[in-house]
Amino acid sequence: MKKSPNDIKQYQTITLANGLRVLLVHNAESNKSAAALAVNVGHFDDPQHRQGLAHFLEHMLFLGTENYPDGSEYQKFINEHGGSNNAWTATEHTCFFFDIGQQHFSQAIERFGEFFTAPLLSEEFVNKERKNIDAEFKLKLKDDIRRLYDVHKETINQLHPFAKFSVGSSETLADKDGYNLREELCNFFQQHYQAHYMTLVLEGPQPLSELEKLAVEHFSNVQSNGLAKAAISEPLYNNEHQEKWIFVQPVKNDQQLIISFAMPSIDQYYRQKPESILAYLIGHEGPGSILSLLKSKQWALGLTAGSGINGSNFKDFNISISLTDLGATNINAIISIVFSYINLLKNAPLNEQYYQEKQALAELSFAYQEKLSPLDSASQLVINMQHYPEFDYIFGDYVMEGQNQSTLSKLLAYLTANNVRIITISKDARPVPHTNTSKWYKVPYSVIDIEKNQIEQWQDAPQLKQLYLPKKNPYIVSNPELVKDDNESNSPLTPPENILEKNGLNVWFKQDTSFKTPKGYIYLSIDSPAVIENASTIAMTRLFIDLYSDAVIEEHYDAELAGIHYHLYSHQSGLTLQISGISTKQEKLLPLLLTSLMESDFTEQKFELFKQQLLSHWQNAKNSKSISQLFATLSSTMQPKSPSSQTLISALEKIEFEEFKRFLPKIFNNATAEALIHGNWTRNSADKIINDIKQIFKGKLSPNNEVQIPCLDIQGQGTITIPVELPEHDHAAVLYYPMPTKDLRTVALTMLTNQLLSPIFFQEMRTEKQYGYLVGVGFIPINRYPGIALYIQSPHTDSVTLTKAMDEFIARSNEYIENLPAEHWQHLQFGLASQLQEKDSSLRIKSQRYWAAICNKEASFDQKHKLISIIEGLTINDVAEFLEHHFHGIGAKDRLSLLSYENKAQIEEISQKPIIHNKFETLLKKCQRKY
Repeated sequence: MKKSPNDIKQYQTITLANGLRVLLVHNAESNKSAAALAVNVGHFDDPQHRQGLAHFLEHMLFLGTENYPDGSEYQKFINEHGGSNNAWTATEHTCFFFDIGQQHFSQAIERFGEFFTAPLLSEEFVNKERKNIDAEFKLKLKDDIRRLYDVHKETINQLHPFAKFSVGSSETLADKDGYNLREELCNFFQQHYQAHYMTLVLEGPQPLSELEKLAVEHFSNVQSNGLAKAAISEPLYNNEHQEKWIFVQPVKNDQQLIISFAMPSIDQYYRQKPESILAYLIGHEGPGSILSLLKSKQWALGLTAGSGINGSNFKDFNISISLTDLGATNINAIISIVFSYINLLKNAPLNEQYYQEKQALAELSFAYQEKLSPLDSASQLVINMQHYPEFDYIFGDYVMEGQNQSTLSKLLAYLTANNVRIITISKDARPVPHTNTSKWYKVPYSVIDIEKNQIEQWQDAPQLKQLYLPKKNPYIVSNPELVKDDNESNSPLTPPENILEKNGLNVWFKQDTSFKTPKGYIYLSIDSPAVIENASTIAMTRLFIDLYSDAVIEEHYDAELAGIHYHLYSHQSGLTLQISGISTKQEKLLPLLLTSLMESDFTEQKFELFKQQLLSHWQNAKNSKSISQLFATLSSTMQPKSPSSQTLISALEKIEFEEFKRFLPKIFNNATAEALIHGNWTRNSADKIINDIKQIFKGKLSPNNEVQIPCLDIQGQGTITIPVELPEHDHAAVLYYPMPTKDLRTVALTMLTNQLLSPIFFQEMRTEKQYGYLVGVGFIPINRYPGIALYIQSPHTDSVTLTKAMDEFIARSNEYIENLPAEHWQHLQFGLASQLQEKDSSLRIKSQRYWAAICNKEASFDQKHKLISIIEGLTINDVAEFLEHHFHGIGAKDRLSLLSYENKAQIEEISQKPIIHNKFETLLKKCQRKY
């Protein structure tokens, strides 16, 4: 098995007597262990009359086994010991995974193993859990990806299993004459959960011999009948499904064009990856590319190539284009441009330079593979085991053994106009009224035949001088070097050093080759009082970021392809530029990006285009999930300098181009800057980077420009209830308890309370009361002040009832503590501490941690260790007192209660109830600000 030279883990494969293939991974660097099991069964295997059954079974396996019949026992055990768990069901595979503190792994594996040897699939939970399946289905009714899938399923060969409804609902899982759902579930399990269809990964610090013993002990009893899985015989498309134009009405106001070509499965070419070269060239964003030409005409904002559904006997090669309003009126011309470029690829054998560039990047990625957490590693490997032979379990995603022109030509032959389906996703662009509504997601759509003369025109699209293949990439470094560290006092545990604090520029530096990777991270934060002056300046800053990001894409696209990534994003007091990846040529890129930042010159046309796109993006927020909208309201309420989408829309709509141009210099004219340079850098490199920053910001920085960001202080206000109008959405409610102080003891108590209540709340509100699929308790700090949110989204229960249920839960929270065995408290305490103690798995994670500490003014970089020490010293009585003081004791507790309502009549009805007893706008205005 080929592994990265940067990978010090030990691997061993075994096959159990029942045919179950196992990969054992000894990871000495982790204090957590993880397991993942994948089975070659998915929604394609659903019986026609029981669509969603595979997904339903995935849910049911969590809900009790022979030796652990309590439906919540597994979740509680994992949570209590600092772990996490989940599962997913796809077309042809289902995957289950968890991680946990390594000392509890054997007990967790015992529980996990019984999912596949002795599940109860009890009648009680069959009746309850199908309601959660229905809630999960309804949760995504407004999800445009799911909606597009629904239309896709209706416009293919109906005998292909992709046509089936994958999620399931109360309708597909309903009681039916002549059928017993539990019996069908048991039969499905018996038929499909076969050991020889399964792969298993166990990873942790345990010796390989111990991991092997766990695998043999807990998975040898998985059944196996030895029968081979039947191959899919039906094609995804017949001839009558090609040369179609499909018009789909989305929920969000986005416009997209998808040009889709059908292929058979290309899995057998994984060692060559020919499709990745086609995607690389068609999806290129540099000069001469399709996107470059479309952008010059203001027809498109983005383009991706190669993605599309794929399976054991099919593959869609999609070219997806994000359209502007102008582009939506020129779709035929856009498609013609795409075919012009495809013809360019077909005209002559492809220069091997492009394959060699992709190959070099793949080899670089593999050689300096970023280390993953055991959970991510196990989840990834277990699926690789389903697709690759043993020697490529690790290397399969990276291998590129050479360009094969005949294979490339074979794939290019599928990119023809008579093998195309065109999908237009738009609220407006359709030639005729929609004639169909999809069954499950109720999507309006229409399908028309593409005229033969149009097919011929596209097929014979002329050569265009604006389209040409890319030049050699100057940023690709085949053998980047690890720089030598001459500082003897610098160890992997030494925090960054503050090497400059002068004239409004504060720089932190750490040379770090502890992960043996030639990568570096530069964070540059620019704080500016002008940015946060009002909603208009905040909106203009967001617009500037979008315009800047678009302006530099083409110029620096080669750097992006070569593994040097850059990203400009907003934070509450300004903006941050982040550069990451191979460090060798970042020093060359940074001054170019900073110069573009200072000398941005946008046309009025671009301004109007991106202004409309940003407005559209903010308007789309009203179509987000109910719970997401309540949390967005919570965020904008608690953080006055983070206005709501609606406030930003109102502000940006009034901004004209001249005002925007006048504002731009103000962002940088009076600012402060803070930077972190971390990774494969020498001190000389850091000094050069500092000089570049100084040069660009000459005369613009001063410590007097430091920005303080306020947070709402609701102390002494009791419950402030905020109703949020959400027509045609699920019901939802959030209770948020912000803490008045941000000392580490309060942070520790808030985190422990969240850890304690979370599994109990989930069990009660979701598993037992069946309120909905989105249910939880979350630790949510705002401006470093800790807080706890309880939340529920429900398709059937109104927000007042949900709020009362949460209130009753909080009122009983002292009972949970009284009944908590001492050992459970210790496990919970130790579990949280071990979560915080988890080592940085990669340079990226370490950089993020350092940067978060710098942004939070934690110059000692030891807050985490102090927090762990406090957690370990707290008692269950401390948590009980904390709960009584802030949640359920005598006197009104300070909190925000957010609840949805559908219309004015409903809010008037709600207002009659004692739950809303104040004018929340007035109360909020009275609140102090805290920093």
